[in-house]
Amino acid sequence: MLSETFINGCYTLILNKNANIRRDKTLYRDIFEVLSFYKKKERVDIPLSIQNKFDCLVKICEMKLRGKEEMNIIDNVTMSAKFSPLKDYMELKSVEEIIDSDITDHVHQVRLKKKINHLFSNYDELSDMLDSVRNNSYESADDLVVNYEEVIKKLFINLMENNRAINVESCSSLDLNKDDFGPIIQTIKERYANQRKTPTGFSVLDNDVFNGGFEPSRLYIFGGGSGSGKSTILNNFIVNAATMDESLFLDAPVETSTDEIDKVFIYITMENTIDEAFMRTYMPMFDKSTNGVLKDIEGGVDIKKLTLDKLKKNKSTIIMKYFKARTVTAFDLAVVVDDVIAEYGRDKIQGVYIDYLDLLKPDIQYELYRLELAHITLTLKALAVDYGIPFITATQLGRTTYEGVREAQELTMNLISESVKKIEHADAIILQAKDITNDKQVFMRVGKNRSGRAEINIEWNVNFATFKFISGQKVTNSKKVNAANENSLGFDGMSQF
Repeated sequence: MLSETFINGCYTLILNKNANIRRDKTLYRDIFEVLSFYKKKERVDIPLSIQNKFDCLVKICEMKLRGKEEMNIIDNVTMSAKFSPLKDYMELKSVEEIIDSDITDHVHQVRLKKKINHLFSNYDELSDMLDSVRNNSYESADDLVVNYEEVIKKLFINLMENNRAINVESCSSLDLNKDDFGPIIQTIKERYANQRKTPTGFSVLDNDVFNGGFEPSRLYIFGGGSGSGKSTILNNFIVNAATMDESLFLDAPVETSTDEIDKVFIYITMENTIDEAFMRTYMPMFDKSTNGVLKDIEGGVDIKKLTLDKLKKNKSTIIMKYFKARTVTAFDLAVVVDDVIAEYGRDKIQGVYIDYLDLLKPDIQYELYRLELAHITLTLKALAVDYGIPFITATQLGRTTYEGVREAQELTMNLISESVKKIEHADAIILQAKDITNDKQVFMRVGKNRSGRAEINIEWNVNFATFKFISGQKVTNSKKVNAANENSLGFDGMSQF
């Protein structure tokens, strides 16, 4: 419930001329968000005795957000019969003496209210669910369980998003003259420390795009059409990093016992079953085709020993999870991560690789599919921040890329299908499509990159027979812009892969 003390403090923050405070739209917006939360609630938590003060404060915040000055606001709002009784009160608030500690406390209360309101943005649903249990008014046990799961998931998502907002806010303001540099320096160390990056294993990406590899707390999305190698490159990232010589890692971990696992890679797929996922890991690891894998099995090769020996040289392991498409949510993936943390520890997880974003089920149902994808993307970003682990996933591009492209520059952000919010919430968007003239080449374009370089074009040599991206190099433009007109090989896409 809102108290009159809180409302009075907000008037002081907005109107007082003597307050030693930096007023900007962020402050007004924070107050407005707190008030709007209570205004929209189905249950009235605003005492009648302060209802008029509350309504007037909402109107003042709206005007401040439009750039109105304090005295103009007082004159403006008190011209109405509704708010005229508050004129003397507001004028007193504008000139009263106030000490700095009181101002600090008022600001703290606003931010605290904002945090609480954000965490309980689904307060009415939570209250209804608890009332149905208390009154035994739910229609069925099934309905109760479903409602409970939906409410709890929303609360968890709210918590993760709030933690993400706090992390961003902690570095959103710095007075170089007055503020302590300690928190900023620590954040820089943690974010850019080489030992916390997970290499892709491809020099063109690690050196020219990502400043050493995937960074903690970031969400990377690789967008591609059908057959462009989305699943393949995700597998390759895992295989490369899991089997790289540890001495090649920048700031390699301190030597530990021989049998201890130092690096854990989580691969979650809704595209390929576990047997397919394993084959697509084994094949690039040992440069085997499908027939080569079958020959190894028929020839009695100890597949497990061969694989483990390769991984143990780098003290790595890969954990694979398969779920049917659209049966698990991003929230459910947190359970998988928690299980791995319980087994190996959080610091050993190098990354969570998800194949792929569009196949996840939304925690919250929306009428429009694009809103569902936006929600899923935002939740994945919140998970990355909450766990301090890079999340790497893929998404489907528009149908125009299914047959391939002639050059990397044809890959633009507007090819991201269904939801522009996927672009907004991701830290990096990398687009890829098959070369229309050569089924052993894939073009890639870095469209967005918050930590590294963007607008980079890459041409890859790919062996889809072994599901392996062999090498990539930066290109300024395609050497085969007109090759499609000269080549009549009858390209039929990559559906066989």
